[in-house]
Amino acid sequence: MGRYLSIGILGLAAALSASFIPQFIAFVVALLSNFTAILNNTRGQPSLVMLLVICWSVRSSLAEGFVWALVGGIMLDLLSILPIGTSSAGLVLIVFAVNGVAQQLLRFRILFLLAFTALATVFMTAYTIAALFLLGHSYDIASLIRLMLLPTMIYNLIAVLPLYASIRLLQRRLEGGLQIAAQV
Repeated sequence: MGRYLSIGILGLAAALSASFIPQFIAFVVALLSNFTAILNNTRGQPSLVMLLVICWSVRSSLAEGFVWALVGGIMLDLLSILPIGTSSAGLVLIVFAVNGVAQQLLRFRILFLLAFTALATVFMTAYTIAALFLLGHSYDIASLIRLMLLPTMIYNLIAVLPLYASIRLLQRRLEGGLQIAAQV
């Protein structure tokens, strides 16, 4: 069931990431400019699709995580300048790493989730910059780190725990529904 949910959830997340979230972040940063001086004039935003893929993959099978990575990557690439499949490849690598490490760290899921979110943010940013470089775009790396990577990491670390709680509730609900259906 989670495989089919990925289309709707990740499609909505990609659409929000491309339209509403950048405007909302700019509004909140402008509103709180005295308290969030580090975030003024930045281009970072939460990587909602990546966070959803990570949160789903922590407690699901590898195959289901791959489906979420493929769907999420395609949804991201449809709304960006990257060729279709570029983000999927990066997300599949993240899911593979999440699944391999999450099985070993059953007790430390929250700390693991925070650490892995930071690492995945750096990986996906570097991966996207490398893909754009191969397409002929060039950027100043120091400016990208200051204007995009650091704010994105801050937003991702703030957003990952509420997203994980929501995804975990959804997964428990689905597991309960599957157990009831199997008993009937």
